[in-house]
Amino acid sequence: MHRVIVIGRGLIGSAAGRHLTDLTDGVAVLGPDEPADRASHAGVFASHYDEGRMTRIVDPDPVWAVTAKRSIERYADLEAETGIRFFTESGYLAIGGPGADYVARSEATGRALGADITRLDAAGIRGRFAFLAVPDDAEGLHEGARAGHLSPRAMVRAQTEAARQRGATIIADEATAVRAVAGGVEVGTAGGRTLRAERALVAAGAFTDACGLSPVDLQLRIFGRTVLLARIDDDMEGDFAGMTTIGHAETGAYILPPIRYPDGHRYLKIGIGSTDDAPLRSRADLTGWFRSAGSEANRRDFQAFLTALLPALARCRHWHTDSCAVTWTATGLPYIDHALDDRIAVAVGGNGKGAKSADDWGWLAARVVMGADWDHPVERDRLRLPDRLRSGAAG
Repeated sequence: MHRVIVIGRGLIGSAAGRHLTDLTDGVAVLGPDEPADRASHAGVFASHYDEGRMTRIVDPDPVWAVTAKRSIERYADLEAETGIRFFTESGYLAIGGPGADYVARSEATGRALGADITRLDAAGIRGRFAFLAVPDDAEGLHEGARAGHLSPRAMVRAQTEAARQRGATIIADEATAVRAVAGGVEVGTAGGRTLRAERALVAAGAFTDACGLSPVDLQLRIFGRTVLLARIDDDMEGDFAGMTTIGHAETGAYILPPIRYPDGHRYLKIGIGSTDDAPLRSRADLTGWFRSAGSEANRRDFQAFLTALLPALARCRHWHTDSCAVTWTATGLPYIDHALDDRIAVAVGGNGKGAKSADDWGWLAARVVMGADWDHPVERDRLRLPDRLRSGAAG
């Protein structure tokens, strides 16, 4: 019997598994490996099957800023411990427009946390980043040291390896049921196993509600998101020298500089939260979306937007799309709380920007599930389940 089992081996779950090993022995982390062929895969998926996510301190919301800072401060130790590199310090640029307060709010949180930031006007943006075409009324905020991008795929691998090295049991299987029983919990798996533990932490991301893994219906809102990747061949690399990660406030777009993917090519990537994003409610909805290449309409719109912002992409000869999903909570922050007495807790809800803070969300989740003291700058109540959800908990 395990002391605690983490259900979900994504960005938050894998981090929680590592941090739990600092609090207890008998830790197990349950979650399938990445499928070899997404198109034919019948099991669950995860959005960390990718090579690029932005990471930086600056954020209009102080909660996301401070949790990102705390996470970033642990990156180097995790890389050193495991020998798995996942972070690239390429910097970050926020681009805002007139009448919006995104840049000003981000600057305020960044300065409060000691981030390496510089405010830029349109001329300053063009002078530092010649590959960008921005209007004359644009404003920017550049974060240098400790900002950049991470490989979510490699980060999960590093968290998993660190947990393993510290004595955790890694179980490459899929949870199908979580049941409260006398003295603890039972977890059924797709492989036919019944795992027993004193406590469980459900961190199954977009599949949490669809697979019925929480004793509380979290009423998560899941949306399919299309990402567009432009292949940057050798003759184009010079066009994007010194490129940062970019957040575009007006559209909500995030843009990653050229990053090498498993096929050996380098891709520049964009994702935008669109009003056309498909709501995904059932497991069939989710698996169908992840098996797809995303939206062709999004592809056309994103390509036009991206080429206008980075004109050198007009020379790009190879474009393709991919699919991922975002998991929204009612609070705009992850739910990290007990869902059923002290036996089952949840840690779910990246709200479209979970990767940069995932290590700290996992740190908090580990403490919640073990009943440890709350020693964190974010108030405990900010991450609790709303009362209207808790009233539906099963006994």
